[in-house]
Amino acid sequence: MIKIGLGKALGFSLLAFIGLNFLFIIIAETISGNLNLLFSAISSDPLILLIIFFGPIVNLPGTVINTIFGQITLGILDESLILNIGYLVSPFVAALVAGRTGDGKGGSFGGWLIAALIGSAVLGVLAFVYPATLLYYGIIVINAIMSLIGFLLNGLVNGIFYGCFALLFSKSEMY
Repeated sequence: MIKIGLGKALGFSLLAFIGLNFLFIIIAETISGNLNLLFSAISSDPLILLIIFFGPIVNLPGTVINTIFGQITLGILDESLILNIGYLVSPFVAALVAGRTGDGKGGSFGGWLIAALIGSAVLGVLAFVYPATLLYYGIIVINAIMSLIGFLLNGLVNGIFYGCFALLFSKSEMY
């Protein structure tokens, strides 16, 4: 029974995460007036879509919260604030979706954790295949193996952190 719940939670949370990341990028690029530049960059290098879909998983929650707090405190209300809010909201909502679609606590937590690890692994593989694409996101790859390890650790931290919210919103009870 846990396998069905795990698969549903994985699929729906991955879909929610990808969709929300794309939505926040589109909103931020529209505010900045660079939407045409984004689509021209995608047409010249389609691997940028992987950065758009999975890039926010490498941002740790504490760093994102501190950045949002600093931007609001300094009065910086621009596209970077929208992006940082998206870095926080996308995994949170995806974890909630995993919590509601997983049939149990294990399926809910595991579904989101695997989704986070898939996202970070995609970026790690991209560091090996075509590291120049990661420059769009501001990531400089010096050593692809170290980048892969760092991405996987960030995915694990995000998976565990937001997985706790998936546990809270799971359908099953604590007992």
